[in-house]
Amino acid sequence: MKTLYKSLGITLASVVAVSVFASNDEVVLAQDEETVTIENNFTISPPRGTEGDSEEHNETVEIAKNPENVVIFDLGLATTFVELRIEDAIAGLPKGENNASLSEDLAVFEDEQFENLGGLFEPNYELIAQIQPELILLSGRQSSTDIIAELEAAAPNAEIVNIAANNVNYIEDIKASTLILGELFEVEEEAETLVEELDTRIEILNEMIDAGDNSMLFIQTNGGDLAFHGVGGRYGFLFEELNFEIAGELTDTETENHGNQVSFEFIAESNPELIFVMDRGAATSTGEATNIDVLVNDVTSSVAAVQNENIYELSPVPWYLNAGGYGTLMTQLDEIEAAVAE
Repeated sequence: MKTLYKSLGITLASVVAVSVFASNDEVVLAQDEETVTIENNFTISPPRGTEGDSEEHNETVEIAKNPENVVIFDLGLATTFVELRIEDAIAGLPKGENNASLSEDLAVFEDEQFENLGGLFEPNYELIAQIQPELILLSGRQSSTDIIAELEAAAPNAEIVNIAANNVNYIEDIKASTLILGELFEVEEEAETLVEELDTRIEILNEMIDAGDNSMLFIQTNGGDLAFHGVGGRYGFLFEELNFEIAGELTDTETENHGNQVSFEFIAESNPELIFVMDRGAATSTGEATNIDVLVNDVTSSVAAVQNENIYELSPVPWYLNAGGYGTLMTQLDEIEAAVAE
C-alpha cells in the first residue's frame, strides 16, 4: 500500500535518518541524494458517515525528488507550494464549484493550468486517472478507506502521502512540512528562510498577546448554532503554541473537531476579554452564514469582549478549508495580529 496518514510532527533529516517522538509514536525521516524516505505510523478511517474501526498501518514511503504532476488535496499545504514558488509542480487540486474552496492565498490556482479535481470529499477520479500523478498529497478529509482505494485504482503508480499539520503541533508541523517540500523540490534555502521568518514572527506576536487582553474564546458559528473550540481542539494552537489564555474554567475541556455546542449563557459565564468568531456556514456549500452581531445580545451584554468591542471575525475559508500550510498560517497570524494590536 502506498498510503501515509500523518498524525504527528515530522523533523527533516539533512544528511542521515533522524527519529523524533511525539504522542508515543515514532517518526523517522531519512534522505539521500535521489529520494526522501518517510517511515511513520498512520491511520485510515472508515468511509465518511459510516461507523467502524480505524486501521493502523506502518510502511515506508520513498518519494523521488522533484516529482511532476502532483495532485494535492491538502489545500493548506498548497499555500506552502506557493510560498516556495513550486506551485507549477501541481497538476490539480479540489477547487470546488466556481473556485469556492480557494482562499486568496490560493488565487494562483484559479488558472485553468491547474485541473479542478472536484470537492474535498468527492474527488474526480477520472481526471486523476488522466493526470497519472507521481505524488498525491492528502489531508485528513481524504484519509478514508473508500477514497484511498479509489485513488490507488485511478493512479496505481502514485505515492499517496499525508503530511498535513495536526491540531497538537500545528505550527511546528507547518514548519516541518515546509522543510520537507524544500528538500523534495530542492529549494532548501528558501524553506529554511521561511521557517526562520515564521519563528521571528511568532516570537513578536506572543509578546503582543502577553501585553494585551489575552483571555479568549474561539467561537464557531453555523446557522443558528454556536460551537466552542478550546485547548487540544481544532484551533488549539492559539492556546498551546501562541500565548492566549482560555477564558473561564475551561483549561481541561476537550473539544470535538467541529467544536462543542454552547449557548450565549456559556459565553456570559466564561466572560472572555477577546472573542474570535469563525463562520463555518459561510465556508461550506451546505452551510448558512451568520452575522457576527448575533453574539451581542442581552445575555452577553456584560461580557468584557462585548463591552469593549473586542469581537473579531476571522476569514472562514483559510481558517476552515485551507488551514495547515505556510501561506494560510501567515494569513491567520495577520488576522490575530490585527485583533491584538488594537
